This record gives sequence, structure tokens and C-alpha cells, in this order.
Amino acid sequence: MSWEISTNLGRHASRGARGWLWKLTSGAQVAEVVVEIGEAAWSSDPLDLPDDTRHALETDGRSELLKVLEHDEPPRMIHCDATGCTSRT
Repeated sequence: MSWEISTNLGRHASRGARGWLWKLTSGAQVAEVVVEIGEAAWSSDPLDLPDDTRHALETDGRSELLKVLEHDEPPRMIHCDATGCTSRT
């Protein structure tokens, strides 16, 4: 199954992190994925961050979404911090 990025639904904030909420579509199916960046990463020098976290910051999370478009079921959350990005279902 292939997903497509439909819409950036705007900013998202949770305890200790903030980021963006995205809508993905595959035919009639819809999935929402949060790409969140940990607070420490927001305040770090981007050059000190892993490439995936830095790219997520530069693209409002879109770079991480591109990695999950071929998954049967995309993760509900992708968390990026000073150690990199990981998917959470």
C-alpha cells in the first residue's frame, strides 16, 4: 500500500515536545501522523543534531513522512530528538 502526504494540519504540542500534525491518504483511507521534536532538539545548534532530526526541523517533519509512505500502516507518531528519529505506533 502506498500513502500520499495530503495536508499539514498545523502545529502540534505535547508535554516536552512540539511539532506538526500531518494527514496521509491511501485511496479512501486516512491516517494522521504527528512528527514531534523534543524540546532539547529545538534549542540545540542544528549542526549538532543528527541529520534526520535536522532535516525534520527544516521541513516541518515532511522529511520523516517520506520514509513511511510505503508502510502498510504508517506510525501515529515520529519522535525526533538529539539522538535521531524513531517511529511509534
